[in-house]
Amino acid sequence: MDNEFMEKCLSKRTVAQEASARRIENKRTMHAVAEQHGNNAEYFLECAKNLVDSNTPLAAILISHFAMEHKSNQLIALYGYKIESHVCTQVGLSRIAGRKDLAKKLSDVFALRQSVGYRMSLKLSEESRAEAEKVVNDAVSFFEEVDKAIFEIGH
Repeated sequence: MDNEFMEKCLSKRTVAQEASARRIENKRTMHAVAEQHGNNAEYFLECAKNLVDSNTPLAAILISHFAMEHKSNQLIALYGYKIESHVCTQVGLSRIAGRKDLAKKLSDVFALRQSVGYRMSLKLSEESRAEAEKVVNDAVSFFEEVDKAIFEIGH
């Protein structure tokens, strides 16, 4: 047995993890972080739209999740937090931004992203294209809701 494999893969480990969120005190930094997440969100959403009509439409689901997560982090940054984990983004939407509805949508697409990522048989089909198209359309609606929330807080 390989020692490295045994140590890293077959043994229990305790891992120390840094905080997954931090407070942003400076308004300029807050807006810069929000803008960066907004730009990334738009980029990933455009990518997801392009993938729906490709030979790999299920990849649009994975990319849609990242688009929605960046869009979420844009909103949370405007509340003064920089988030660096999937879980904290969902909790931040719910608790910091007060948007449990958006947190649920993000959670649902995260679960779907994981499901697609671990499918043993990915293949092109009309069903997979329809599934991807629905997720991308949901992501577009999600963006609209986040943009309304951003407007409501005056940013």
